[in-house]
Amino acid sequence: MQAVDQRIAFARSKDKTTIAYALSGEGPPLVRAGTWLTHVHHDWESPIWAHWLRFMSERHTLVRYDPRGCGLSQSDVGTITFDDWVADLEAVVDRLELESFPLFGMSQGAAVAAEYAIRHPERVTQLTLYAPLVTGWRGRSDPNSLQWQAMEDLVLSGWGETNMAFPAMFAHLFMPESSLQTRQWYAELQRKSASKEVAVRLMNVCGGLSAFKRLKQIRVPTLVIQLAREQVIDPRRIPEMASEIPGSQFVSIDSSNHILVEDEPGWQEFKHAFARHVPGATAPARLAAAARERIEQLSKREQRILAELAKGLNNREIAGGLFISEKTVRNHITSIFDKLGVSSRAQAIVMAKESGL
Repeated sequence: MQAVDQRIAFARSKDKTTIAYALSGEGPPLVRAGTWLTHVHHDWESPIWAHWLRFMSERHTLVRYDPRGCGLSQSDVGTITFDDWVADLEAVVDRLELESFPLFGMSQGAAVAAEYAIRHPERVTQLTLYAPLVTGWRGRSDPNSLQWQAMEDLVLSGWGETNMAFPAMFAHLFMPESSLQTRQWYAELQRKSASKEVAVRLMNVCGGLSAFKRLKQIRVPTLVIQLAREQVIDPRRIPEMASEIPGSQFVSIDSSNHILVEDEPGWQEFKHAFARHVPGATAPARLAAAARERIEQLSKREQRILAELAKGLNNREIAGGLFISEKTVRNHITSIFDKLGVSSRAQAIVMAKESGL
């Protein structure tokens, strides 16, 4: 596949916190809500995320960002709240002036994506919730919640340490069916993505999530994806989440990895399910966009004449219909050819049809 480059820039959230975001690929926008343990620069070469980023950049301009406190975003932040996470997503979307787009959220980023879709349904064309965490573990007594309560305590003593015991435990939990190299990258990502203090705040917000009751307010086409054997999010809760969202689709993928790796069958299943739910730009679509951009350079009269050309009318017929002289029509056609960069009526007609004129 052709190499894809990324461009990194910065936005300001509503409280002036600096948020780093990255753009990659071409085509209509696809936005990925922020999740923890990201670093927009470091992830680009990571065996954990590289295949995700390539895939999501194939048919779209992928927009992703580091949440506050993480990666290249502002690290010296105070209290972090769920509303701050939503505000960071809003800031990036508004900075890019995106009018409509598919939105992807994984893990606790799914709660952020769901809330954004509830607040801005006119902007979200399709919503994908992958292994969604929408209810935190605080105050719960099921095994999965008790595990995370213990992990939250361990973060203070083990996060970012050179001793690999704690990072290896996290990596094995998130990606048990991955290679040793991948788990080592995951451990390194802990150190690069966030400080111990920020990691504690992030887990605190995750532990207190209570977005389940909001799911029934989602009004956009939604795909919910379950990882059937994972240990990060209790997979038994995912069908219940999907049932709360009106008209949602549900897909279960047989994997124990929370983050799918490239060489497992589940990765192919995910790609097929996502591509069905979120149509991207095809070559004809890109041609249509380019043609529309050129045609927008024409005056209203020139666009009208081009439309008549596309109907197969000759100069005399066009002149009669518009109550102008044939010489005026010829002059307009010469100008149309110059602006479109074509040399014949046939080429102009093809461009008109590509644009949908």
